[in-house]
Amino acid sequence: MLESFVDESRKRVSGVLPLVQALVLQPDQADLLPQAISSGFHLFQSIKRAGAFLGLAHLTAPAEAMGYLLDRVRAGVLPLTPQRLGLLAESCTFLDQGLVLILREKTDQRLAASAAALSAAIFESAHAGEDHGNELAEIGAMLEDNELCLQECEHFERLLATVEQEFVLWDFIAVDHRRVGNLCRLLHSLRQNFASCHLDAFARLCMALESTLNRYIQGEFFQTEYPERVFLRGIDAMREALSGLALGKNLVVADFKHHLAAVQGLIRQPIGELLIEAGLVDARTVDEALTTQQSLQGKQPLRLGEVLVAMGEVTEEQVLDILQEQQGKRARAQEAEAAFAAARLNAPASLSFAQAAPQEVGMDGRKFARMIAVIKQITAVSLPEALQPLAAEAHALALACNREAFSWYVRHFQRLVQDLARRHQKKVNLSVHGEDVLLEEVDMSAFADLLAPLLRNSVVHGLESAEDRVRLGKHASGRLTLTALRQGKEIWVCVEDDGRGFDRAKLAALNVACGLIAAEKVEQCSLFELLQAFWANQDLVTGTGRGDRFACTGLGAVQAQLQRMQGRLEMWSSPGKGARVTLRVPQAS
Repeated sequence: MLESFVDESRKRVSGVLPLVQALVLQPDQADLLPQAISSGFHLFQSIKRAGAFLGLAHLTAPAEAMGYLLDRVRAGVLPLTPQRLGLLAESCTFLDQGLVLILREKTDQRLAASAAALSAAIFESAHAGEDHGNELAEIGAMLEDNELCLQECEHFERLLATVEQEFVLWDFIAVDHRRVGNLCRLLHSLRQNFASCHLDAFARLCMALESTLNRYIQGEFFQTEYPERVFLRGIDAMREALSGLALGKNLVVADFKHHLAAVQGLIRQPIGELLIEAGLVDARTVDEALTTQQSLQGKQPLRLGEVLVAMGEVTEEQVLDILQEQQGKRARAQEAEAAFAAARLNAPASLSFAQAAPQEVGMDGRKFARMIAVIKQITAVSLPEALQPLAAEAHALALACNREAFSWYVRHFQRLVQDLARRHQKKVNLSVHGEDVLLEEVDMSAFADLLAPLLRNSVVHGLESAEDRVRLGKHASGRLTLTALRQGKEIWVCVEDDGRGFDRAKLAALNVACGLIAAEKVEQCSLFELLQAFWANQDLVTGTGRGDRFACTGLGAVQAQLQRMQGRLEMWSSPGKGARVTLRVPQAS
């Protein structure tokens, strides 16, 4: 198992290290930054989980520290400065060399000194230059400034009160996934605020709550009849810790691990997901095992864990350990539910509806985008000195709200793709690149209407079924990417898949058969021209019954809307290899 861990981890490092080294040499390569941050964060999280399972405490220490730093960068709390980039490169090199040593010596003891020094440097950098009133870096220091700490805690208390009120009304909001989504966003905002103040236990509990609710929205089921009781126990624990500050107590969540395990145990995690989290297998191996499991239908059924054991990827003991851990989490969730019922049996209601004013409100996306644009224009002009701090604060708040809205759109696209994939019995992995461009340059409220038909077209028409892909020598899961980049004075947003591509020959024959293009001219037409002729005569083609395969592409509507934005559409396709649609719009759009 150690050999497979080292081999898989070194492969991951080799994918991240070149990106980081390129950024160290040329920090102005903004297009590489989001990819380096995202892939680096997932690398260190994977090393931390798997290394802890294998007892490699010295190897995982810098990984945990760098994961913490990158999480704060992703949340917008810290910038990725050249000094932090250097630490990121040093951490990747440390992992690569340390893994080789561990494989040779079967222990990480010799890494102790260098791991401690690197971890200390990372944590120091993660806390350097912060300004929470008095540049506080640790809870102990923050407690010394009681006035500031109380002010922060009052803000957290108001947010937690709103969250609690929503959970009190769980029977009503559970059927409204939009409202549950709003609750997820509120918990995400809380997590970021807690993380920025180094309240790690609070942040982790909020992350667990958010993750569990997101899984519920995506169609998974709770293992208990009253999940809100477990939610409320966790919220109560955080509120009690915050209220204790006024009495001079430490900011510590009582029974934190118990509450965390109870929330995590509310929804049963698939065995494959648990094995991946433990670092015992990777996602590709689980996909292969699922394919094998499906191929055995009609024969003696095997569970996924049994298939992985038969493949030699894990042992029976490892699977049993994971299942026992899962049962333990479920038991703790049931205990928390029972304890909540007993504790609240005679307790008075903690809040009235009037006290729990909503912290989030709905807003038209286009008006919101216009508001941000106006704020940017205000901050760009010369203002009286007295107004500059207010303008700067308004700008920061607008950007923070914009990040929250952008996160919602990304989750929406992920859900759209997965829903379509399940409906059409396909496997699809969607990845988003160039988040900074989408966040800073694109009005997502308008672009969502353009991107949704393109993503749908790729899943429904472009990507093959898992069986067809395996037969063609491709991976069972289709690859779908959404990429944004700046090109001169334009923004390019591309949707690309590795599916079947457009069949130019069939499209040409369809145009000729419907009388849209003369037979002698069709060979001179580009793929884009063939599609344009098809779109312009959609009603005629559909009436013949010959255009059904192309009738739902949605590209015609996208092109029409894009023209209103003074943009244009470009296409690339290769039969059997995939297709790419690029939307090109002026930056002013």
